[in-house]
Amino acid sequence: MSTRARLLATSLAALLGAGALQAETPRAIAEGHTHYNWNQHETLPPDEAIRRLKENNVVFVVVASSPPELAVELAEAGGGDWIVPIFSPYLTPVHRHNWYNDPEVLVQMEKGLASGKYHGIGEVHMLPGLGPHRTHPAFLKTLDLARQYDVPYMIHTDASSYKYLLSICMQHSDVRFVWAHAGGILPPEQVDALLEGCPNVDIDLSARDPLRHTETQIIDESGSLLPGWRDLVLKHPSRVIVGADPVWPVYNKHAWDAPDTGWDKLEFFLDFHRRWISDLPEDIQEAILVENAKRIYTPRQ
Repeated sequence: MSTRARLLATSLAALLGAGALQAETPRAIAEGHTHYNWNQHETLPPDEAIRRLKENNVVFVVVASSPPELAVELAEAGGGDWIVPIFSPYLTPVHRHNWYNDPEVLVQMEKGLASGKYHGIGEVHMLPGLGPHRTHPAFLKTLDLARQYDVPYMIHTDASSYKYLLSICMQHSDVRFVWAHAGGILPPEQVDALLEGCPNVDIDLSARDPLRHTETQIIDESGSLLPGWRDLVLKHPSRVIVGADPVWPVYNKHAWDAPDTGWDKLEFFLDFHRRWISDLPEDIQEAILVENAKRIYTPRQ
């Protein structure tokens, strides 16, 4: 068995064990990166999704959906203000790849933000070489809307260097960005360089679990953060949030012949974060578990 495979197997065992211990009373957590897309909604009605969130002691939720109105439907099913919808530019499944070429996306985004039903924009995938380019007028307009309505902007960048996002966040220093998955494939040193260069960026560590991003693990065999990641989190404890990002199978997004079953793994994804957070100093655990997400995404008055 390879070193990577052994690490994965051991990490999974540790997380499953931690999940069993926490099954009765899991620690309260914010779900700072979730989706409730059309291919989840078709097999998981809102009331069942709410039940699963409450069963896992999720006390705050940031949700983006394709189409975006499903995020509002989930929030209405939950009642109160603990579920915060953000506006996704993916009005349909195919918009994930070409939203910036459809003027209607920006029209609907502005209407959604003006309605007060959405309190953020995202998740917006910026794929170097594929589009949209960071100078594309449609992308720049979404930043204008985030600025105008003073809402967080969840951005996903699949780039080989933090400098790709650095060029965006420095130029748009008055936009509040949340960097999905902390760059995904990037090591902690690059994430730290981005945070040092752009005080207007926070990070989420969703999808950094042993089932996804398997080549760039953030935990060791016991489920604790690797040294570089631990140093990063301790250096920037107020700028880190967590989330399940319940999308599965991860390499079969938006399949037409089968539903997305990511919500079936909600407990596993959340317990992954609970495990490594529990190994941090007590004075910052609650901030990363809940309070940072609330501060970043709670609508400003």
